[in-house]
Amino acid sequence: MTRDDLLKLVQGRLGDSATMQHCLACEACMRALAVRFGEDPVHWGMAGLAHDLDLNVCAVNLEQHTLIAAEVLRAAGVNEDIVLAVLGHNNKAPRDSRMAKALWVVDHTTGMITAAALIRPSKSTADLDVSSVRKRMKDKRFAANVKREQIVACEAGLGMALDDFLSICLGAMNDIRDVLHLNGHPAPVVEGGK
Repeated sequence: MTRDDLLKLVQGRLGDSATMQHCLACEACMRALAVRFGEDPVHWGMAGLAHDLDLNVCAVNLEQHTLIAAEVLRAAGVNEDIVLAVLGHNNKAPRDSRMAKALWVVDHTTGMITAAALIRPSKSTADLDVSSVRKRMKDKRFAANVKREQIVACEAGLGMALDDFLSICLGAMNDIRDVLHLNGHPAPVVEGGK
């Protein structure tokens, strides 16, 4: 299965939803991390793109989340290591590969970066930096559903310093900020001194 085929499959299930945007953000981060580790960015990106493709039917029963995705992906002929990474991000399979560990860490990281961008006056990743993301991570009330321990697992699981990891993910998401709707809003035009 090609990336374009997978994109059609995921979009067909998720439409233009926040979950679809999240999957695209995870794809971008996974691709950037693959480059960092000398891996195939398209292959790693497909794991990020596919990881939540069943949330449209599993939102109320998260015990089924990724199990349905695995069935869909296997039926579509997706490589088994991608399927295992998808299962692993929801603790339904061991995270034995670097790709699976990366997906598990990236999943909550994209949520934190998105939330940090959306509270800025610009509503964009363009002027967001790592120190701002880290500051938000310290506030447990901010984006309370984001698991900080999963983000900092980049150190033990991937051997990356947190700042380096966040920088890669922030850069990847910033590169596609238009697609993620994190490109901000134009400043209002003020006429006549109003």
